[in-house]
Amino acid sequence: MRNCLLIAALVLGFTSYGQTIDVEYDKTRDFSYYKTFRFGESQIITPNDQKRVSDKVLDKWIVSAITEELKQKGLTRSDSAADLTITYAEGTLARSDVENLGPVPLTPGQDANRNFMYEYRQTSLIIDLNDRSNNLIWRINSTTNMTSEEGERMIDAIVEKGFKKFGKAPKRKKK
Repeated sequence: MRNCLLIAALVLGFTSYGQTIDVEYDKTRDFSYYKTFRFGESQIITPNDQKRVSDKVLDKWIVSAITEELKQKGLTRSDSAADLTITYAEGTLARSDVENLGPVPLTPGQDANRNFMYEYRQTSLIIDLNDRSNNLIWRINSTTNMTSEEGERMIDAIVEKGFKKFGKAPKRKKK
């Protein structure tokens, strides 16, 4: 019984550590006018002592994921003047959360309180698309718990979800 309660508490605790992806954009803007994109200066701000993947590899994963997604949306990558400039900032930090599971029944003669510590790596990835006037037109802001083994797959998922509505016709107001 005690193990069942402990497992249930751990499962509930783990579900709160997930992935959030927020997308901000002008829902009235027609994105079909944009045909080309290029990459601007981006930042990887993970502290050197916490890096598990080189900046070069991480940059390759992010640029590849964005390039593939935008090509599927009908845009073309350009190294010179483009309709859109893409920048990103990525950072990963080691984190830990401690939770008190409270008293656990059936533990006579012992301290009935149980603490649980969860250590993880929290990654933030922010992708911005700016038009030629340097106006922000699309932002993907994601926070996730990522390991280096699943890094490329997670970046692909963030980019895919973040650009899901990109290129669709704007919503028209009903008369």
